[in-house]
Amino acid sequence: MENISLRKATIKDKALVVDFDYSLDKVEHIELKREEKITKAILDKECFIILVNNRAVGFVIFDYRFFDQGWIELIIIEEKYRGKGIGGQAFDLICKQCKTNKVFTSTNSSNIQMQKALSKAGFSFAGKINGLDDGDPELFYYKKIKSKKAKN
Repeated sequence: MENISLRKATIKDKALVVDFDYSLDKVEHIELKREEKITKAILDKECFIILVNNRAVGFVIFDYRFFDQGWIELIIIEEKYRGKGIGGQAFDLICKQCKTNKVFTSTNSSNIQMQKALSKAGFSFAGKINGLDDGDPELFYYKKIKSKKAKN
């Protein structure tokens, strides 16, 4: 059985996290200035390394900027580790540490793999916004959390 865990990224992890993102989509990484976003998330303690048996396989950026609710800004898992339930377990771990009673995230309508992962992890469709990416609407999802820590 694989042990999935999260740990807060430190500035020492920056190259690793940037590489995960860059390897997925070099053009998007550069155009969206993801290195700056990643650096800020690490410094703000909002970036978590996803570990499988203590080996880094991806990262997640999580904050409370979306209407003061838990918000998964970005999750990247190394391609060879996808489809193995790691993302679902990472979602669960993020939800367990969330301070609100809902966690939101979004994905493009073209990202069928992410939509399936969100559905499998218990996220519900919340709505769609056109205009962010031409011809590829953004789909929003949320998950209600039953937690003693929830404050909202």
